[in-house]
Amino acid sequence: MPTKRVKGKKKLKSIKAKVTDVMGSKRRLSRFGKEQKKGMRGATANYLSRSQTLKKLQISLKDFRRLCILKGIYPREPSKKKKQQQGADKTYYHIKDIMYLAHEPLLEHFRSFKTFLKKVISSIGRKNYDDARRRHEHRPSYTLDHLVKERYPRFTDALADLDDALCLIHLFASMPSGKVISSEETEKCVRLVREWQEYNVITNSLDKVFVSIKGIYYQSTVKGEKITWLVPHAFTPTVSKRVDLHVMVTFLEFYQVLLKFVNYQLYSELGLQYPPKINAKFDQAGLHLSALEVINAKNPDSKECEMTDGEETVEESQGTAEVAEDSQVVMQQKESESRVDSLDTTLKNAKADESIDHSDEENDTDIIKHKALTEPLEAAFASNELAVQLFENAKKETCFKKLFENFVFFLSREVPRVVLEFVLRSYGARIGWEGPGSPFDETSEYITHHIVDRPHQGHRYFNREYIQPQWVFDTVNNKALLPIAPYAPGMDLPPHLSPFVDDEKEGYVPEYRKQVRSAAQVLRSEMARKDENGHEQDDDESEDEEEAYLAGIRAELQESRKENDDDSQAIVSTEEDASNSSMQEPVAKQDPTSRVGRSKKKKVEKLQQEAKESHDMAKNMMSKKAKRLYDRMQYGLGKKSEKIQLLEAKRARLQQQNGSN
Repeated sequence: MPTKRVKGKKKLKSIKAKVTDVMGSKRRLSRFGKEQKKGMRGATANYLSRSQTLKKLQISLKDFRRLCILKGIYPREPSKKKKQQQGADKTYYHIKDIMYLAHEPLLEHFRSFKTFLKKVISSIGRKNYDDARRRHEHRPSYTLDHLVKERYPRFTDALADLDDALCLIHLFASMPSGKVISSEETEKCVRLVREWQEYNVITNSLDKVFVSIKGIYYQSTVKGEKITWLVPHAFTPTVSKRVDLHVMVTFLEFYQVLLKFVNYQLYSELGLQYPPKINAKFDQAGLHLSALEVINAKNPDSKECEMTDGEETVEESQGTAEVAEDSQVVMQQKESESRVDSLDTTLKNAKADESIDHSDEENDTDIIKHKALTEPLEAAFASNELAVQLFENAKKETCFKKLFENFVFFLSREVPRVVLEFVLRSYGARIGWEGPGSPFDETSEYITHHIVDRPHQGHRYFNREYIQPQWVFDTVNNKALLPIAPYAPGMDLPPHLSPFVDDEKEGYVPEYRKQVRSAAQVLRSEMARKDENGHEQDDDESEDEEEAYLAGIRAELQESRKENDDDSQAIVSTEEDASNSSMQEPVAKQDPTSRVGRSKKKKVEKLQQEAKESHDMAKNMMSKKAKRLYDRMQYGLGKKSEKIQLLEAKRARLQQQNGSN
């Protein structure tokens, strides 16, 4: 039917005028309401572009970036970005985040600081330098304490978000000072790093250490939270021009306040005074953790302060004027001599005390006390299998945290002293080094392990073990004392395997990992057994047993290596037999009388055909989305298997080269 109007006939409804056109503006407004502009309601009205945000807050782009970093505000992705009026290539923020920023007290500081800069610039323009200097000395300041409380209402939240803070603070602690990075900021970062590492040493919280090309990865468990951070190697880095240091300094400003809050809470829970004092003499001598003086908060007026090695006490550090008066050489000699004398006396006293036999009554009282403490816990956990397992794991962890408790290490000058000091003391070791401030020198008879990183040692002491630094890291990661022979000076070191990789999940387990696991299991069981029977054994017997089981471990490792060689020879022989049998199988199959062989082959082919048909049928029944996802999964599995094959081929090639050599 045509829609064109015919003369003399009734006007069609389809071409009549709209009802709203007949109405007036007031009647239309009363009936339909005010017309909404596009983009003023719905999902699109919940987002603002960056330019709109700057107009709303009336701040510059630089201050807006600082404010977003400090408050933890990030851009949002609209659900329907194409419907936004500003375009799809813009950055959007949620309207609630912008209103949250509008009530921030730091906005007032930014505005007042802008006014302050105008006054200073005007004073300099008038050449009134005294007034400009006076204004600069009284410039407005601000604090970020309220931001830490807002972003982390619980202490566990702050610990869970501490990874990035530790990485950035450790990075700036090794950065050179310049226009953007001041020397005061670097010193503050170094102090925070010392305080954090000292807490890990006191509580034995360190779990894993891995040395890589990027730096040294650490992982510790604090209040049940696993915290991982990266520390760069000890060299002076060069700052690239492509790096925006201003943005990094803004992050650093907040992270310093956060780590200071965390350190204060952790030290307060241990009953220690925060911040710990730094001995000026030891700090000038270049000591790291040994320069800290940890003071008990309950007795802050005491003149004796507990040093970081947990054994000796030193007098409070004298003023810088007294340090400047004495020459550095004389100070280092006196300090080292006093520390050596004090350590020798303490070790001799400890040795004398150990040689004294305790009476039977004292042993009986100790056993009674130990039973009185452990029996209620074991009785309470006996009804729950999970609780028993957790209790046993806790006992093992406390045993592993004391791996180096009975050892005394000496560090040569070529090894990274700061790293080894942190790792060794976290597991209860006592250390000395070449240089001022060491509690003992290289000739001490109490040294059990000497860590060197050179192929040949000029002189050797036969009452100690000489090892390379990697032995410390591998021992900590495997939570067991590994054999020392593969880590001797001048030896080709075994692979340094990462403790952060799950080999079972990756599908490839290195050969050395298998050997270390077998040795570590024996060592752990032996350590647990010794820990349970520690109250009944004498110290001399325990040392003899320790040497005995270490010798047993070495023998076991040699046997395991022989078994692996035998297994490889057996695999080669079985492959040769299989190849010979495969050459003979076609002859047997060509024989028409071999009905059994033909029937087996038909059965296998039939099963393979049925499996393939069922697989193709299941794939055809999938939806397009599920089929695409399945193909991606198969592609990932194929890449993973190729990577495993390459690693296995590389290992076989290396074993062949070593065998030929």
